[in-house]
Amino acid sequence: MNLLDMRQVAFLGLGAMGLPMARNLTKAGFKLHVTVHRDPAPAEELRSLGAEVHASAASAIASAGVIVSILPEDKQMREVLLAEAVLAAVKPGQLLLEMTSGTPGAMKEVAQAYASKGAAVLDAPVSGGTIGAEKGTLTVMAGGSEEALQQVQPILEAIAQTVHKVGEIGAGKAVKAINQMMAAVHMLAASEAIALSERLGVDLDALQKVIGSSSGGSWMFANKAQAIAERSFQPGFKLNLMKKDIGIALQEGLGQPLPVTALALQLFEMAAKENGELDFAAVSRVIRG
Repeated sequence: MNLLDMRQVAFLGLGAMGLPMARNLTKAGFKLHVTVHRDPAPAEELRSLGAEVHASAASAIASAGVIVSILPEDKQMREVLLAEAVLAAVKPGQLLLEMTSGTPGAMKEVAQAYASKGAAVLDAPVSGGTIGAEKGTLTVMAGGSEEALQQVQPILEAIAQTVHKVGEIGAGKAVKAINQMMAAVHMLAASEAIALSERLGVDLDALQKVIGSSSGGSWMFANKAQAIAERSFQPGFKLNLMKKDIGIALQEGLGQPLPVTALALQLFEMAAKENGELDFAAVSRVIRG
């Protein structure tokens, strides 16, 4: 596939993560091909930055060399990527860069369908939240061939700071599930730490400085403690999506005792009843009230 083809990108999924990632690709000079799902605003914003807005995902794919998808979950992966019209638009030599937080099984199903069309596939979910998506500092967990990884290196450089090759197709989704399992537990630990610090009258700035250079430190505490303390839960990565990701980890680990993760899921399910569309830091409400 030539360089011109690789700079024509069909981008599917313009949500809280996808839209800032798409912005960064346009800033890096890629020509994006997008479509409207429900809210036309993200596609129109990208149109103003030079993207072409198509009537359908199939039309966007037909115009591109690379397909980037970052969708909510398995259901949308299958509905969008395995739709008859979409598969009919896939051409030999194209590459699917699949970045959804889904299950390894669904990823392998999609990869098999695209391979049958002569397209390469990279299983490449991301971590870093909406902040990382906006700054282009995401971490990518890539499963697939070294050749596929090299083909999309320019795209990854525009949206990510770190890329880890973690295995074959499905391994990316598996590593992401483990990461999300740990992130959820760390969020709950950070919430309890804030609750205890308030009870003991500890200054939050001082606490963050100490914990940040001590053995109890974590990305969640460093980046989410302020939001927890201020009860500021404007949607970034939604609580409902984190609940889904914890469920994936437990589903993939059937037969393997994961008691801490199971408890985390119970707490996220409790919080989701009223806070599901808020940032997942809102799980702290089940601890702090």
